[in-house]
Amino acid sequence: MLLLADLTLYVLGTLGHVAVCVSALNRVQGSVADHAVEKALKLGICGWSLTGLCLPFVLMLGIDEPEMPWEIVAGQLHTTWGYFTLATAWLVITALKRVVQILSDRCPSVWQQLDSKILRLDRELGDCFVRESERSFWVSIVGNEVGHLDVNRKALKLKQLPKQLEGLTITHFSDLHITGAIIRPYFERLKEEIQQLDSDLVIVSGDILDDKTKLAWVTDLVSELNSRVGCFFVLGNHDVRNGQGKELRDEIERCGWQDLGGRALSLEIEGQQVILAGNELPWIGEPPLSNSVKSAFSICAVHTPDQFRWGRQQGYDLMLAGHAHGGQIRLPLIGPVVCPSVHGVRYASGVFSSGQTLLHVSRGVSGLQPLRWRCRPELTQLVLSCDES
Repeated sequence: MLLLADLTLYVLGTLGHVAVCVSALNRVQGSVADHAVEKALKLGICGWSLTGLCLPFVLMLGIDEPEMPWEIVAGQLHTTWGYFTLATAWLVITALKRVVQILSDRCPSVWQQLDSKILRLDRELGDCFVRESERSFWVSIVGNEVGHLDVNRKALKLKQLPKQLEGLTITHFSDLHITGAIIRPYFERLKEEIQQLDSDLVIVSGDILDDKTKLAWVTDLVSELNSRVGCFFVLGNHDVRNGQGKELRDEIERCGWQDLGGRALSLEIEGQQVILAGNELPWIGEPPLSNSVKSAFSICAVHTPDQFRWGRQQGYDLMLAGHAHGGQIRLPLIGPVVCPSVHGVRYASGVFSSGQTLLHVSRGVSGLQPLRWRCRPELTQLVLSCDES
């Protein structure tokens, strides 16, 4: 019985250590703008994660009266204070905080999923989906859902929406991470689905290109897309990592899209003044200046959902974000664990409400590591409606 108790405490202490490392990793990936600094910090976190796992075995060697590793960790939890005491406390706090977030962030009254279809593009494209991938090992992992595109429609209820804009549609997608891992025909099919949604606006919220030799893929995707109001974009941290930011921005603009990075545009839609803005912080530029034009409705595209608080303070009615990929891997009952955000997994994906502002976070289309489990890539059409409650 004592052995079982010690092993249980050992597992808790180890999970606490993992929780500390994951929390640090999420915060670094979400807030450090300089890529070189981010890599150095992530390397340090990886080193500490391995050190922490080995620590009980190292401590065992330095004790006069031999103790097993699980006895050392268990001792820190019920007899003496130590690192694993604090790590376990962090695990408990994190778990309780997550439960509170899940309960408080539910907002079924302001949105509804209208429909969803899962396109098995991995099957549709056949053997070439893996064979022609430049990262075929990742793509071929059993259970990987990176080829299962979820094309869905969501209704958003907004109290500030003028009746003239009732039914306005926005196609929102994010995080294409074009590297060659996901083959070119996949993005051609994505383009077809975007065209079929036939929305009033098309907005992409960053991390479009990772490999600048694949810029032509971006051109093929965006050059034939159009909408009744226009197509708009912001860039993300991966878009500027390899120095392709300006070239990518110029090429997308050349294809007829409007750049929202650090800007606020005033548009007239159905006779209503609409502000459309973009914020690429913390990686690129400055936030858009407050627009002096009185608008009936305002939309802000951001790359990371960490800008939610800023957008709420600025009074935007609707914000669109990506970056978090839904966590990419979702564990049963637990959900996502790793998410590049200062808020951890809180805004991994979905619809969130705070004050007068609604936030939609896309799960994205791909990722630098094209691995998804219980977290399908998505393409979304948002249908705006007036909330008259």
